Amino acid sequence: MVILKNKIIQSTILLIIFSVIAKVLSFFVRIYLARTLSADAMNIYSLASPTLVFIITIAQMGIPAALSKVIAQSKSSASALLTSIILSLVNNIIVITLFMLLIPFLAQIILKDAQIIPVMKAMLPMIPMVTLSGLLKGYLQGKQEHVSACASQMFEEIFRIIYLLISFTNAPVMTPVRMAEIAMLSVFVGECGSSLYMFIFCMIKRTAAFPVNELILKLNRASFDEILRVSIPMTSSRLIGSLTFFLEPMLMVLSVSNASSIVATYGQLNGYVLPILTMPSFITVTLANTLLPSFTYETSHGNRKRGMKIFNVIFWICLLIGFSCSAISFFFTDQCLNLFYHNTLGSSYLKSLAWPFAFYALQPVLSSMLHAFGQSKKAMIDTLSGSVIRLLIITFLTPVLNEAALPLALTASMLITTFMHAIRVSFYLWKEPSSA
Repeated sequence: MVILKNKIIQSTILLIIFSVIAKVLSFFVRIYLARTLSADAMNIYSLASPTLVFIITIAQMGIPAALSKVIAQSKSSASALLTSIILSLVNNIIVITLFMLLIPFLAQIILKDAQIIPVMKAMLPMIPMVTLSGLLKGYLQGKQEHVSACASQMFEEIFRIIYLLISFTNAPVMTPVRMAEIAMLSVFVGECGSSLYMFIFCMIKRTAAFPVNELILKLNRASFDEILRVSIPMTSSRLIGSLTFFLEPMLMVLSVSNASSIVATYGQLNGYVLPILTMPSFITVTLANTLLPSFTYETSHGNRKRGMKIFNVIFWICLLIGFSCSAISFFFTDQCLNLFYHNTLGSSYLKSLAWPFAFYALQPVLSSMLHAFGQSKKAMIDTLSGSVIRLLIITFLTPVLNEAALPLALTASMLITTFMHAIRVSFYLWKEPSSA
C-alpha cells in the first residue's frame, strides 16, 4: 500500500513538472513568433489559425479522448484501438479532401485574402499527423501511462522550437506569407516529434502488439458504437469553441468593405494581447483540474464542509491571481509588451481589456464545479451563449464600430459565460445544505 501511494505521488509530481515545462516551452514559442514575424506575417498567421483549430477538432472527432476512456474501462484494448484507427482514417480522408477543395473559396471569397492560400495548404499534412498523435496519446492515457503522454507535449514544443530556429536563422529575409507558412508548418513538425516519442515508447514497452488479422474478424458494430457513443458528445462540446473561433474572422471580414484595419486589430489581439491576458489560465486550469476530483471525493464521502473549504481556497486564489495579473497589465502595459515581444503593438487593447479579463481566471474553477454537480450540459449552454453573443456582436456591430467591435465581443462573451457559470454554481451551493 505504501509503495503504491509513493508511486502515485511520484507520478503526480512528474506530471506537474512535465506540464510546467511544456507550458513554458509553449509560451516561448508564442513569444518567439511574436518577435520574429513581421506585423503582416502575424496578421496572416492569426487569420489562418482559427481554421487550423476548427479542422483539427473535426479531424480528431473526439476519438482520442473516447479511446482513452474505453481502454481504461475495458480489459481488451486491441479492438478499441483498431476501431479508432479505422474511424480516424475514414474521417481524415473526408476532411482532407473537402478542405483541399474549399481552400480557394475560404481564402479568396470569405477571408478576402489570396495570400493566405499557401498558409492553409501548409495545414494539410498536419491533419493526419495531429490525428496520429492524438490516437497515441489517447492510447497511452487509457493504459495509465499519463507521465509518458504528458512528456510527449515537451517533445512537441522542442521539435517545434528547433524547426523555427533553423528556418528563420538560415533565411532571415522572407516574405510575410513565407514567414506565416513556416510558423504554420512548425505545428506539423511538433506533432511529428510528439508522435515519434510516443511510438518509440510503445515499441520499447511493447504495449501495442496485436494480431491484426484476428482483430479484423472480431470487429463488429458494437466496437464502433462504443467509441462513437463517447466521441460524438465530446466533439459537440469542443465544436462550440472552435467553430466560434473559426467563424469569427470570417464574419469580421465579411462585415466591412475594407478589412485591412480590422485584420491588423485581429492580429494584434490574438498575437500579442490575448496571450498576456490569458496567461493566468496556466495556473487556474491546473487548480480547477485539482478541484473537480477533490470536491467530488469529499462530498461523496460526506465531507461537504471540507469540499467547500477546498473550493473557497481555490476560488479566492484564482481571483487574486486574476486581479494581480490584470493590475500588472493595466499599470505596466508597455513594459509587459516590450518584455515579451519587443514592441508595443496592441497596448491600447491590453489596457482596456485588463480589468474585465480578471474574471477570466474564475471560469475554469466555476466550470469544474458545474461538472462536479453533474451539470455539464448547463456548462455547455453557458459557453454556447457566450459564443453566440460574440458572433452576433461581430456580425452586427463591426460595420458600425469597425475594429472596436472585436474587443467588445471578446469581453462580452467571456463575462457572460463566466457570470452564467457563477450564478449556476451559487444556486447549487445554496440549494445544498452546508451541513450535508
